Amino acid sequence: MMKRILLPSLVALALAGCQQGGEATGNAAADNAAEANAVVGNGAMGNNVAAEVVAMNDAQRNVVFIRAIMDAGLKCDHVESSQRLPDQDGNPLWRANCSGGVAHMVTITPDGTAKIISRTDR
Repeated sequence: MMKRILLPSLVALALAGCQQGGEATGNAAADNAAEANAVVGNGAMGNNVAAEVVAMNDAQRNVVFIRAIMDAGLKCDHVESSQRLPDQDGNPLWRANCSGGVAHMVTITPDGTAKIISRTDR
């Protein structure tokens, strides 16, 4: 499944909201993966959104991830934690762990595109 969803200025919203309030392997896994894209920032203005997301604290980054995951139509009630993994194709990669044990892999490109890969067999 491939979707492209526009989330205008999500990075700025995540920062503002937080400041106010204080691996799948093998061919079978690839066959069972859902993939979606979402735009999480405004790369057209020359911002390196990937670098902005890397610089966020965990709470801010998890807000970005939950909005991207939900707006892509994937299941996640709450991102409880996220772990940075080795970069993929030169872009930062995280595992976003949702409540209920669901996890999604999220990469962010400099132009603000979030690529989300999820196992659909779990």
